[in-house]
Amino acid sequence: MKAWTYTDSVYDFIEIQDERFKLNTAYDNIFRLMKYLGKSNNLETFLDIMFFEKDHKRLTVLTEDWHKEDYISLVEFITREYISDCVESNNQKKCDILKDSELIFASFYFDYNISLIEKKGKMTWKEFLILFSNLSENSPLGKAITLCSTPDKELTTEGRKLKRQRNKMLNGDIDINKQLNNLTKFLKATAKR
Repeated sequence: MKAWTYTDSVYDFIEIQDERFKLNTAYDNIFRLMKYLGKSNNLETFLDIMFFEKDHKRLTVLTEDWHKEDYISLVEFITREYISDCVESNNQKKCDILKDSELIFASFYFDYNISLIEKKGKMTWKEFLILFSNLSENSPLGKAITLCSTPDKELTTEGRKLKRQRNKMLNGDIDINKQLNNLTKFLKATAKR
């Protein structure tokens, strides 16, 4: 993730032909976009999700003579400048930002006492990523990542089983609900030690 500094803007907007358009970069909207992109690559839907309704209508009028390549360039720019940090934040595939949503929610609450439900539409993607990338090893997600990072010979039989299940889940080979239930049991057991 690019390092954030105090002088960086927290307002996400884009200027096209000397007009400013505000982007909806609330963390939950970016998750909505990522879920959508996993299913389809329709340019209009991408723009509909990323721009607030009023600005999306203005954009449509302003760009009515654009070619498909112009829209693709716009989408690539928005993705590169406002969204792509997510790929770098996934801790070498020991975490999946979409599949691990419950662990991430619990970890934000554990480390920061922040309810992501209460922050919907309020917390920017940048703020989310800064907090996400600094979650502690003691958080539920931190413990799951530590589990996957620990050599098998250092784990108990149960720990090795959970590590295999988690790796399968991250690779899309297992039911996420079953995996989360098993991981919850593991985290509760480690909390008692």
